[in-house]
Amino acid sequence: MPHSNNPSKRRPSIFEIAKMYNEPERKESKTKVIINSNRLRYGYNATISAFLATAYDDNGKKVDSMQGYFLEPKTDYDLATTRNSDTAIMPGTYNITPKWHEDQKYEWYLRNTKGRTGIAIHGGRNGNNTTGCLIPGCSFNTFRHEKGDSLTINNANEKKKELFDFFKKYGNGGSADISGWYIGNNQE
Repeated sequence: MPHSNNPSKRRPSIFEIAKMYNEPERKESKTKVIINSNRLRYGYNATISAFLATAYDDNGKKVDSMQGYFLEPKTDYDLATTRNSDTAIMPGTYNITPKWHEDQKYEWYLRNTKGRTGIAIHGGRNGNNTTGCLIPGCSFNTFRHEKGDSLTINNANEKKKELFDFFKKYGNGGSADISGWYIGNNQE
């Protein structure tokens, strides 16, 4: 069963989440897009983050933004820098670049992920569809399970296309700031 809409346990809307973000700081670089992503829910099979992607012109002025969610594998910070660990990456700042080798399977990758390689942004539905990558979505579901919360992402292909079009329109990649904090008592 999906998580209840009990007001005391209600998850914030994406618009409420966007208000919680500080305006991303424009760094001196050729980066045109900055993504702030904050982890919201930790399930036994996946981790959910809300993100805000902000585009800047050459003068550092905000020109556009978009919002969504990312699904990553479950979070285990003891293994987050271990190759092939099937866990979410460590919080940090990463460069996002288009694929740089013809053998790469996906369009966009996070670079400089300590101890990890091949961390991409791609489609999917749940934690079984990623071993560290980010799956964008329009919303997410929480299902109660005997092992803990089971998390899934919705409309991944739609949000992935929107995000990739955003990258292509406003720059050749960008940077992502993945923060490890969460809202409420979602981590048990």
